[in-house]
Amino acid sequence: MELLLSAKSISKSFQGRKVLDNINIEIKKSEIIAISGSSGAGKTTLLNILSTLDKPDENTNSSLIIDGENIFNLSNADLSILRNTKIGFVFQFHELIPELNVMENICLPGWIKNDSKVADNANSLISYFGLDKLKNKKPNTLSGGEKQRAAIARAMINNPKIIFADEPTGNLDSTNSKILFDIFFKLRDDYDCSIVIVTHNPENAKKCDRKLQIVDGKIKI
Repeated sequence: MELLLSAKSISKSFQGRKVLDNINIEIKKSEIIAISGSSGAGKTTLLNILSTLDKPDENTNSSLIIDGENIFNLSNADLSILRNTKIGFVFQFHELIPELNVMENICLPGWIKNDSKVADNANSLISYFGLDKLKNKKPNTLSGGEKQRAAIARAMINNPKIIFADEPTGNLDSTNSKILFDIFFKLRDDYDCSIVIVTHNPENAKKCDRKLQIVDGKIKI
């Protein structure tokens, strides 16, 4: 399978405590990977670095390559473009903008990209996620599962190469958690994207193509 992401020699310390210790990881195209570990193990820290939201400790040997581009060589402007065109984000608390309705929230990354087809794409995703009757509703009127489906649709609006999801089922009951996790596999099959999911749920992690566990700052396969 084609390699989509390669991270080498990734370390990160906070107040003298090394959270990530010289981590190497490769993610293939159309692969779903679970990252697990105990609380405070560095799962979200690793996800933030892989998704370009954070930077590792300075190390001349470290590198992060996404879709052939070395992230550490990009200007802030070019990095912003890459985030908006090749990366999708899904957070535990959905992070929908309360003043915008579902349709507007989903369109937002496409508006930033100045995509002339953003409305058509958003309507397709709204149907795909079964949100047709909710498109004009504000986030505070939605259930937890509906909010996360809207958040995933927003992450997909620019047809990203890879989605990073941080505990996306953390606030859902077991039924909605399973439904949401099944959605990720359907997305992989229908849109040919890679997905990296931080999860504390061992049953969900087992479903993924690979499970990576962080122990003492290192990856345990």
